[in-house]
Amino acid sequence: MKFLVAIALFFTHHVVAQDSTRIFLAAGTSISDAGASKKYRFKEFKPGSVLFYDNLSNNGPLNYNFLNGEIMFIAPNGDTLAIANEQMLNIKRVSIDTVSFVYNKGYLEIMRENKAGVLARKQQYYVVSKEKIGGYNFASPTSSIDSYSSFMDRQDNQHNLVVRENISLQLKTDYYIGDSYKLFLPFNKKNLDKIFFKKRKELDSYLKEHAVDFKKERDVTSLFIFLTERL
Repeated sequence: MKFLVAIALFFTHHVVAQDSTRIFLAAGTSISDAGASKKYRFKEFKPGSVLFYDNLSNNGPLNYNFLNGEIMFIAPNGDTLAIANEQMLNIKRVSIDTVSFVYNKGYLEIMRENKAGVLARKQQYYVVSKEKIGGYNFASPTSSIDSYSSFMDRQDNQHNLVVRENISLQLKTDYYIGDSYKLFLPFNKKNLDKIFFKKRKELDSYLKEHAVDFKKERDVTSLFIFLTERL
């Protein structure tokens, strides 16, 4: 029986490990085991800049953390820190290599932009399952879905925190539409009607002809291009 349980646990870990959008942390392992390739938007910190609305800017190595949803920077003493809360509302744009972010109740990565609008996405890991380990190493599932940020502080100081449960995380992607004033709303039919009210007939016609999944990047990108570049 123990042998079969061990095989099942190994198989589950192996399958999850093959999915680049999932992280499996076995009880007794460290959060840092997730690795930089899954923890951060870029495998290494890249040259970047933070532009504020008062036109001041700061430059330095930057990265986006998928686990806590923060823009991280490397301080002069070598510590990895997040941009302070009081500075976020004054952020106009963050540029990391060739990728740009804006702040709108969280960091949104810009996918496409033009005079008519902006298409952006929010990506962050969320806990999708927890399993408490009982006697004989049996896993007992618990129903809970939480933001992974609850396991990690903004200064990234707890990256070596050891988890006490088997935890599975899923990278969630939400898409947003921004108007010419950079006001962002979730990318859905209701909000598209608000922003592109002058093109409502064309939007309705497009949705009748195309089965748009508002959770798929290809579908939302094609619809954004139709509304802002082809009409």
